[in-house]
Amino acid sequence: MTGERSDPHSIEAEDLEDFDSWTAQAALASLIDETLSSPEVTRLLARESLRTEVVREELFANETLLAKIRTLQDQVMAEGDRGFRPRNRAVSPREVVWLFVAVLLGLAYLSLMSAAWSQLPLFFRIFAGMMMPCVLFATGALAVRKVTSLREWMNPDAMQFHEEQFGLGPRRSFAAREIVLPEVRDVISAHRRLHFGTTLVFDQQHDLGEEDSSRIVPTAAAKRIRRVLERAGSGAVALGGQRGSGKTTAIRSMQRGLLHGSENPAPLVVVASAPATYDARDFVLHLHKLLCQAVLARVRQTLGPDLGWRWWARRFWRGSADLAVSAALGWAIGGLLWNGKFTQFPVELWQAINQVRFPDLLGPLWTNQPVSNRIALAVVTALALRWVWKILASATGAVLLVFRRKSSAGPRALEAEARRQLHRIQYLLTYTTGWSGKLAVPAGGELGRTRTTQRAEQQLTHPEVVDEFRAFAQLTAESLREEGITDRVVVAIDELDKIGEQDKAQQLVNDIKGIFGVPGCLYFVAVSDDAVLSFEQRGLAVRDAFDSAFSEVVRLESFTLDESRLWIAQRLPGVPEQFCYLGHCLSGGLPRDLRRTTIDMVDVTIEHYEPSLSMVTGILVRADLTAKASGFTGQARGLAQTPELTELWPKLLRIPDTREAVELAELAAELHEGATPDLADAVNRLRLHSSAFVLFCATVLDIFTDALTQSRLTPSLHELAVARRRLALDPHLAWAALTDFRKAHDLPLPARA
Repeated sequence: MTGERSDPHSIEAEDLEDFDSWTAQAALASLIDETLSSPEVTRLLARESLRTEVVREELFANETLLAKIRTLQDQVMAEGDRGFRPRNRAVSPREVVWLFVAVLLGLAYLSLMSAAWSQLPLFFRIFAGMMMPCVLFATGALAVRKVTSLREWMNPDAMQFHEEQFGLGPRRSFAAREIVLPEVRDVISAHRRLHFGTTLVFDQQHDLGEEDSSRIVPTAAAKRIRRVLERAGSGAVALGGQRGSGKTTAIRSMQRGLLHGSENPAPLVVVASAPATYDARDFVLHLHKLLCQAVLARVRQTLGPDLGWRWWARRFWRGSADLAVSAALGWAIGGLLWNGKFTQFPVELWQAINQVRFPDLLGPLWTNQPVSNRIALAVVTALALRWVWKILASATGAVLLVFRRKSSAGPRALEAEARRQLHRIQYLLTYTTGWSGKLAVPAGGELGRTRTTQRAEQQLTHPEVVDEFRAFAQLTAESLREEGITDRVVVAIDELDKIGEQDKAQQLVNDIKGIFGVPGCLYFVAVSDDAVLSFEQRGLAVRDAFDSAFSEVVRLESFTLDESRLWIAQRLPGVPEQFCYLGHCLSGGLPRDLRRTTIDMVDVTIEHYEPSLSMVTGILVRADLTAKASGFTGQARGLAQTPELTELWPKLLRIPDTREAVELAELAAELHEGATPDLADAVNRLRLHSSAFVLFCATVLDIFTDALTQSRLTPSLHELAVARRRLALDPHLAWAALTDFRKAHDLPLPARA
C-alpha cells in the first residue's frame, strides 16, 4: 500500500474482492495518520528534520505492521464484548463542582435575561440575544474542559469513526499506542539525523546516572518480553544472559510499565532480590510480604486512601474551627465598617437583607448603602460564597463517596485481607485473656483467684507458607481483574544469577517452584548462563531444576552496533557517531559497561574543552590499562613462583606505563610469547589474558584517531566489540580475532605473533 491510498474513506472496485484486506489497510492508514499528527511524533520529526511522507510510505510498506492490525481485528471479532475492560475512572468532587458552576452560570444568565427583558431597550435586547449562544457555548466548553469524565464520555476515543468498517472497536487506541507508535519510533530512529566529527560535543545529557530510564532500546529481548506479557496468563519465565546484559533493567522496566504492550492496565509487579544465603520458607514469606504491600499500594493508588472515622472527625473539627474563624473575621471587619456599630452589625445586616424584594435586588443591599457598608457587604459576601462553595463540594463528595464505596467493595475487601496477612507475617500474634477476683472475709482475711489464658500463633511450615502465598496470589489476581484494576500479577525474582554455586541456585528454584503455576500470576527469574545452557539441553539426557521449573527462557544479549549507537544517541543528542562506535567497542556492547564508558567520556569533557577523538580514546584506554594491570598483578601475586611467572612479572609491570599503540602492540607480542591454548595452567592463562587485552587496547588506539572519517565507520568495527567480549570467555579466541581484525584493516601485526 502506498501513500496515495492513505485516505481510509476511499475504496475501489478491486477492494471489494478482498474486503478484509481493505479494512485492514484502511484501519492502518487511519492509525498512521493519527499517530503522525500527535504532538510527540511531530516533535520527533522536527528534531530529526524528517518529512512525514517518508515515514508514512515506509510504514505502509511494512507487511508485518499490516499483519498485526489484521490479527487485532480477528481478536476483536472473536472476543466481542468478552474482552477485559479497564475500571472506569471515578468522578472527582472537583469535577462535579465545576459542572455545577457551569450549569449555574448558564441558568443565571437565562434568569437575568427573563427578568430584565421587558425593561431593556431594543439595542440591548439584540445584543443580549446575540450573546446568548456565546454564553451557552462558553459554559459548555467550561464543563468539558474542567470535567475529564464528561470529555471522555463525549469522545471516548479520538478519531474513532467507522468502527464497524475498521473492525478495531474499543481497541483502536491500543492499536495506535502499542502497535503503530512503536513502529513510528523505530522508523524515526532508523532515519535519525547523524552527526560526524572527531570532537566530542553534544547538546545535553539524559539519564546517564539512572538505571531506571524511560529511554529503552527496542532490542529483540525487550520485544519478546513484551510478547510474553501480552500472551501468558501464568507460568514461569527465566531471564538469561551474562552479568551486565540488562536483566535488572528489564525487570525494573516491567515494574514501571515500560514493557507493557496491552490495552489493559499495567500488571501488578512485585520485585524481590534472591538472597545469597537463604531459607526457602523465609524467602516465600518475604515474597508474600512484598505482594501484600504492592496490593495495598495499587488499591490506594486506584481508589484513594480508605477514609475512616478519624479522618471524618479531623475534617469536622477543622471545618468547625474554619467556620468559627470566618464568622469572627466577617463580624470584626463588618462591625468596624458598618456605621461604626460593632454590636449592631448582625442585626442591621439581617434587617437590610429582609428588605430585599425581587426584582430589586441591589437597591437595599448596595445602592442605598454608604461606601463603608458596601465594603463590609463585599467582605461578608466573599466569606459566605466561600462557605457555600465548601458546603456544596463537601456534600457532593459525600454523595460520590457513598456510591464509590459500593462500587469498590471488592478492592476494599482485598485491601483488608492484604493488611491482615501483612500483619500476620510481620508479627507473631499473642492473645492474652483472663480474669481475677478478690473476696474479703471476716477477721481481715482475703480470698482471691486469678485465671489467665495465653494463646500464641505457631509458625507455619514451608508447605503451609507456600499454600498461603498461592491462595493470596490467586485471590489478588482474580479480584484485581474483576474490578478492572489490572489483568495479572507479575512476580520477578532478581539476582539469582549472583549466587555463586550453581547447585545452590538450583536448590533455591527447587524449594520455591511450588509458588509457580498460580492462575493469573506470571513469574520472571533472572538466572545465569549455566541455567540457560541446561534449559537449552532439554530433551536430552539432562534434566535439572531449571528445566522442570521454567516454561521458557528469554536471553538478553549484548547490544548490536546499531543498538549501542542508538542508546548513546538517546542520552547524548548531537554526539558524533565516532564516539558512539568507540563506546560500543570499548564496552563490547554490554549495556552496563556501555553506560560506564559513556559516563567516562562525558567526564573527559569536564576537564577538557571539546576534546578530540584521539584524546578521549587515549584517556579511556589508559584508565582501562591501569585498572586491568592491577588485576593482572594481583592474580600473579596469588600464584606460586615459577620461572615462567618470574619471566612474566616485568612485562606485567610495564603495562600501565606503556602509552603508544605501537609500544602496546610490541608489549602484547612479548606477553603472548610462549603461550599455548591450555587454560588449565594458571600462568599460561594469565599470559593469554594480559596479552589479548593489551593487543585490544593497541588496536583501539590505532583505529580511533582524529583521522577516523565518516567513510571509515563501517560495520566491520563491530568485530572489535566481539573481540572485547571474547576476552572474558576465551582469550585465545580473542587474540585470534584481534589479529584477523588488524590484517583486515592493514594494521601491523604484533612483531612476535
